[in-house]
Parts: sequence; structure tokens; C-alpha cells
Amino acid sequence: METAKRDVLLGTITWWGFHGLLLWLGASHFVNAQGTEGQLLLSDLFAGTLIGAAVLSLLRLTAGRILLRAVGLVGIALALLPLWKGTFQWGSITDIAIWAYTFFSFGPMSWRHALYTPLGVFEKLKT
Repeated sequence: METAKRDVLLGTITWWGFHGLLLWLGASHFVNAQGTEGQLLLSDLFAGTLIGAAVLSLLRLTAGRILLRAVGLVGIALALLPLWKGTFQWGSITDIAIWAYTFFSFGPMSWRHALYTPLGVFEKLKT
């Protein structure tokens, strides 16, 4: 397999897999919700925004990319908040890594940014 085709295949698998992870993170929040009935929590808004941004990103809309970067920043802030309060948990490192990857992978320096251009990476394969 040519290097360019292999890179695009690995990028495609990463693209769909990471979006699957983000959708799972948002959906699992609602499946495991422990709030009171009828009460809208801030975490519900976060999870709903995450799901909406991931869907918009899968549709290759720029609004999805921008929302995912915003969600990444909020996720990093939420993961660092317990550290600020002095209640560090090792799981926070995983959260910070996921949200940092979310923030940086949808930035202008990422190859995924090209997916939002009119031609996109996947269109370049056909030529």
C-alpha cells in the first residue's frame, strides 16, 4: 500500500473512531445521569453540546469544528478545576489528554482542518 493511501486510511479510521469516542462520552453521560428528574444540569448542557458538535463535525461543517474546540477548552477547565481545589485524581490526566487532543486536532494546523475545505482530504484521493 502506498504511503499516502495508508496515511489517509489511518486518518480515516482515527477520524471516525475519535468521533465515536466523543459521541459515546456525550451519550454515556445521559445514560448514567444521576440528577433529579426534570432538572437541567450544566453537565447536561456540556454533554449535549459535545454530541451536537460531533455530529456537526461529522457533517464537515465548520461550526462543528469550532464547537469541538470550545468543548475541548471547557473540558480541560473542568478537569483542572478539582486540581485547583486540591483534590487531584489520576483520572483527570486522562480527561485532560482527551480534551487537549480534541482542542488541537481540530485547529488550523491539523490535517483534519483540510476536511472542512471545499475539496477536503478525501476528495484529493480520487484524483
